[in-house]
Formats: sequence, structure tokens, C-alpha cells
Amino acid sequence: MTTTPESEDRTSLRARGVAESTDSGPEPHRDDPRSHDIARRLEAIVDTIQEFAVLRFDARAQVSDVGDIVDAVAAGVNFLGEELEASYEEIERKIANRTAELEFITHELTRRTLHDELTGLPNRTLFWDRLSHRMRLANRRHAAYAIIFVDLDKFKETNDTLGHRIGDQLLVEVAARIRGTLRVGDSAARIGGDEFLVLLDDVASPEAVMIIASRLNAALREPYELGDGQRVVTASLGTVMSSDEFEDAGAVIAAADNAMYEAKQRGRGQCVLYRGTRQT
Repeated sequence: MTTTPESEDRTSLRARGVAESTDSGPEPHRDDPRSHDIARRLEAIVDTIQEFAVLRFDARAQVSDVGDIVDAVAAGVNFLGEELEASYEEIERKIANRTAELEFITHELTRRTLHDELTGLPNRTLFWDRLSHRMRLANRRHAAYAIIFVDLDKFKETNDTLGHRIGDQLLVEVAARIRGTLRVGDSAARIGGDEFLVLLDDVASPEAVMIIASRLNAALREPYELGDGQRVVTASLGTVMSSDEFEDAGAVIAAADNAMYEAKQRGRGQCVLYRGTRQT
């Protein structure tokens, strides 16, 4: 094998490097400051790794200016910590986004479950719950409550003549007018078709109920912009005051329903107050 001056130089350099590495001198004494420094830095790395083990990603090992194997390990640990911290923050962000999505979906499902999709009013389920709650409060509140049952007159005829789209438009406008007459604390619902219910939370007398019902009736009687022109649509209203004779929400609403049918029998656009076995 032929050698060149360059290879001889490299060989001699390696030989000198081996000699230098093996001739490291006497082993440092335990009181040598270098031993204390290495022990301290190794201990810092161990502490850092232990902190990583419990997901404390903010820990960092100190890297000195000397740059030896201890510092190389420390640098690696620091890099690992940065990667873990970045991953942890990404996971937190995704969890927060997913939680927000689930909260929105839950809210929307609850809204759809308890509200009428067309008008946005509470539906039968939510209204029953509110009325039942109000009935439970009756013994603790001196003021009475009342129910108004609203049923549009000849709605089927309007729906069949003008079409379902116009019929839906009418229902939405009726709901808006009912909302416009509500006082603070009152509640309204669409319970199906062209039937609506209103809960008056605080009323002083049957006369006060009839005043509110008459005001609602007048608002519903105003002309509606339907299709290519205006149309007057009336409603029959049945009202009932709270009473000890009603055991549950269904009994109260049944009484208001009876008064509403009495109003229809008297003619379009009438309002009747339920008074036990007789209506006025």
C-alpha cells in the first residue's frame, strides 16, 4: 500500500489525538471545583427531566459557554421541552375549539328542541314548563297570572287561497305582533298550526286581563301585507285567570281553550274570559 505525505500527516495527527485523549492527566479530586460544576449541571438536567415527566414544559436546563457533553444533553432536553410545549399548546387550542363547537351545537339543539322553528317563539314543551313553574310560585306571590289562547280565524282558507309560503309569512307576522304586546315577564308560544298561547305573569284582575287581550286583538286585526296586497285577518281569543281549581298546566290551558271556542261561536275577532262553567 502506497502512502502519500498527506496521508502520513493525517495518520500522525490521529495518533497524536489518541495520545492526547488517553493522556488526560490525573483524575479530578472530589474537592476539585470542576467536579462540583459537573455534578451541579448533571443534577440540573435530572431535575429538568423529572419536571418533563409531570408535563412541566416551562423548565429549562442551563447551557454553559464551555460546550461539553453535559451541555449537549442539556440542549437536547431543551429542544425536547420546546417541542412538547408546542404540542401541548396545540392540543389545548384544539380542545378549546372543539369545546366551543360542542357548546354551540348543544345550544342550537336546545333552542330547536324548545322553540318553534318558523316563528322563533317557545314551543309547547317550553311553554308548559314555564306555566308549571309559575303555578308552583302561586302560593308565594300575591299577584295572579293569566293565559290567553289565540287562534286565527279561517287560517286554512287563507293558507289554501294564497299558498303555504304566504301562510307561513302570516304566522311569522302574527308572532311578531304578539311579541310586541308582551310586558316584561310575559311569555308567548306557538303550540301548533295557527294556535298561540300567552302567559301573563302578573295581573291584578279579570278586567286587567281583558284589557291586555283586547289590545292584542286590536294589534292582530291590523292589515297584513300578504302577497300582492293587504289582508285583514282576525283571531279568536280565550282568556283564563289563575285559580285553585286548576291542578296543572294542562287544566289551565284547557280552560283557555274552552273560552277560545266560545269566542269562535260568537263570531270572528271575539275575546272571551273563562269563569268556571260560564264564559263572559
